[in-house]
Amino acid sequence: MFLKKMMSDKVFWKTMLSLAIPIILQQLLSSSLAMVDNLMVGRLGDIPVAAVGQAAQVAQLINLFFIGICSGGAVFAAQYWGAKNMNGIRATYGLVMLLCGGISVLFSALVSLFPTQVISLYTDSPAIIAEGATYIRIAAFSYIGIALNFGLCTILRSVEQVRLPVIANAVTVLVNVFFNGVLIFGKCGFPALGVRGAAIATVIASLVNPTVILIISLIKRNILRCSVKKLFHFPQGFVRRFLVIALPAFVNESAWALGIAVTNMVYGRMGETNVAAMTVTNTVHNISFVALIGLCNAAAVMIGKRIGEGKIDDVKEYAKRFLWLAPTFSLVIGLAVSVLRRPLVSCFALSHEAAATAMVLLVIYGLEMVIRTPTYIAIVGIFRPAGNTRIGMILDGTALWLIAVPVSIVLGLVLRLDFATVYLCTLLAEDIPKMSFMLPYFFKFRWIHAVTDDGKKE
Repeated sequence: MFLKKMMSDKVFWKTMLSLAIPIILQQLLSSSLAMVDNLMVGRLGDIPVAAVGQAAQVAQLINLFFIGICSGGAVFAAQYWGAKNMNGIRATYGLVMLLCGGISVLFSALVSLFPTQVISLYTDSPAIIAEGATYIRIAAFSYIGIALNFGLCTILRSVEQVRLPVIANAVTVLVNVFFNGVLIFGKCGFPALGVRGAAIATVIASLVNPTVILIISLIKRNILRCSVKKLFHFPQGFVRRFLVIALPAFVNESAWALGIAVTNMVYGRMGETNVAAMTVTNTVHNISFVALIGLCNAAAVMIGKRIGEGKIDDVKEYAKRFLWLAPTFSLVIGLAVSVLRRPLVSCFALSHEAAATAMVLLVIYGLEMVIRTPTYIAIVGIFRPAGNTRIGMILDGTALWLIAVPVSIVLGLVLRLDFATVYLCTLLAEDIPKMSFMLPYFFKFRWIHAVTDDGKKE
């Protein structure tokens, strides 16, 4: 009965696909930026690939801080959108940009000033540290453009304007490919700069993205075009309410990011070959996970909007549908990754040992996705837009820091088990406990909260 009702609901599918497909395309383009870097740098050998991969882990860590802020912003923007409160959306827009911009400047300064110290947190290989520091000293300035892009795209998605980020990302990919080819290998009269060229291309591309979005927004007169006065006019009590919702999401993402950073530090001390294999696995992960990110963002917009409209019965029904769709999608994607692992790995110029390890890791990742995605979609796509940001902080913090991180340290650095075993056990140690606690909590439906004055229950 549930599946029949879901499959026959044309409005649900039309809305979901109209949101998810552009977001998937955008994420695919965004993920391809890192893949372009890794593919081109991969022609230089295992050490450059591993170095850029470790620098990417730093960027991923910082990105999660931005995601924490933007997750809080998305809660307010989507619910305000459902209530048609444009002033509330603009206030959210201003505060998100202010917070993301400030944090990005801080991290850019710290990483560019202390690149060797930052990379050495992730690996003890002198060769990888030297190459990684060369790359990240320059690439650190890309965090500013990335932060602006996160903020702008969050607001656009929340008001169901999802095409513009796709256009901006398409332009960005073309710019990145061009400058990577020119600067890494020395084309069009430029010197061959190796990993430094890849870093410069990353910085240029990161600034192109928000620039394209803002220029088109000015021309199209969309929600992003507003006066500075309106942008930073916060109603009484707004900042406090925003922080009450956003801080748990920020702490959640920050704690999760730091936990993942610790596990990556463990992986980085298990050999240069394994680091190169892990870099390829992470690259494929970023590409293959885009469908789930699109589904998750569609869920967040649809659920947040329905709460803003006061349609609580729709919220419950949609939440159950998305919770069912997540493992279904991930099963298909995971099997595809496992089946196609050989041609995927062959795209990278890895040593035979690194390639063999990467293929094993991709099978583990592909099959484990089915366990990971239900909790991911619940925390990020359902609980947060429904106004409950604390449960994710509790689930992620407990499972990762109390179980998965200790497991990775003990198995990887104390018992010195093989890399694939450590990787598998670390994933399962985080995801199985989280899903076990998430499911009973989900079906109690106590996570639905209106965070704006406009939202109310039916």
